[in-house]
Amino acid sequence: MHLPMLIEDAHALVIGISHYRQVAKLRETQDAQDMAAALRDPGCCGYPPAAVHLLIDDDASRGAILAALDALAHTTRATSTVFIYYSGHGGTRPVAGAADGSRAYYLVPVDALRDDLEHTAVSSSELTARLRAIPAARLTVVLDCCRAASLAEADLADPALADSQLSETLAPLARGRGRAVLAASRAVDSAYSMPGRRNSTMTSHLIDGLRGAASGVGGVIRICDLFHYVQQQVAAEPIEQHPVFKAELEENYPIAQLRGGVPETLVIPAPPSDVVYDAFVSYCDDDADDREWVTTVVVPYLEDLGLRLCLEHRDFRLGAERIEEIEDAVVHSRYTVAILTPAYLASAFDEYELLLAKYLATESRLPRLIPLVRKRCQLKLHTLMTEALDVSQDAEVPAALQRLAVALRQPPRQRLDA
Repeated sequence: MHLPMLIEDAHALVIGISHYRQVAKLRETQDAQDMAAALRDPGCCGYPPAAVHLLIDDDASRGAILAALDALAHTTRATSTVFIYYSGHGGTRPVAGAADGSRAYYLVPVDALRDDLEHTAVSSSELTARLRAIPAARLTVVLDCCRAASLAEADLADPALADSQLSETLAPLARGRGRAVLAASRAVDSAYSMPGRRNSTMTSHLIDGLRGAASGVGGVIRICDLFHYVQQQVAAEPIEQHPVFKAELEENYPIAQLRGGVPETLVIPAPPSDVVYDAFVSYCDDDADDREWVTTVVVPYLEDLGLRLCLEHRDFRLGAERIEEIEDAVVHSRYTVAILTPAYLASAFDEYELLLAKYLATESRLPRLIPLVRKRCQLKLHTLMTEALDVSQDAEVPAALQRLAVALRQPPRQRLDA
């Protein structure tokens, strides 16, 4: 089965600077060009070529960078996907008049003046304001900067992409289903570009990951899987560099197709335990839309793969106490899969099933509940604290169900603090 690419209304801004005018030049790479090519490639990320805006060297002035960020705020919508990539110097300077010795962080455009970053570079506050203004549902920011290349001009590449600065700048980005930042290094590290290589260390592995080296399920590579691959590859290099990942996610969203969008053969593991059911599927049977989706989409797909499911309307004993049957279903299933919709949350019995599964997870200190968000609804705090699978977009359902099928055969992993 060939799955459609899941990136909707995609836009990108790719910035690469090595030939600075007033600041020490960096070792020349093809980072920005290769990143733009991967984003435009229909067998990889599939962004419309015209929607990938490329600023290289002389084109990457302070005014051009700010104008391009402003343009993204005006051309994107609440359903858009945005990818922003920066390769160049990162600099810090003491905040003027700050008694605590705090420093401001800057992205350094091609026309920046080393002695006047405050007025000629792009400060963290300016970057934050521009990112907050972008209404996109999915926003990915990649910062391949800090101590770049051979670390000449160490004063411009302060030990600095400090975690605290990164959090302050990029954590409160905006609203949306996914906000993620991949930074080349943490506070005490450098971002390297090795001699003889076409790309910098992080960007090289990032592009390889996007082009299929990262793992994926259902024909797509997702943002967390991409970072996991990049982090492992950079850690294997003979350098001290530690990429940083900051994210606020409602979903582990797709960022590239896996090997052109053709999924590998799905292998369902054997049952890891002798429970009666792989999952108890908890949904609102009184809602026609919920019932139809569960019985015609979810259940046939999972049971065709050999999973054993418990359904109230089919498997509860006639004449038995409903509460006892619910308890038996939850206890004797490896997981409870709750199909979350407004109708589900309005049902007392369905909410009881949800709470029972959460209680069992808390008591056993094992994840036993997998929420599926089918329709947007107001979730209570205790539900928000459980990692959910977003199936609210029909285009994402095939890949999501593949992930679910594999997860249902995984033994619940005990928490590290247990």
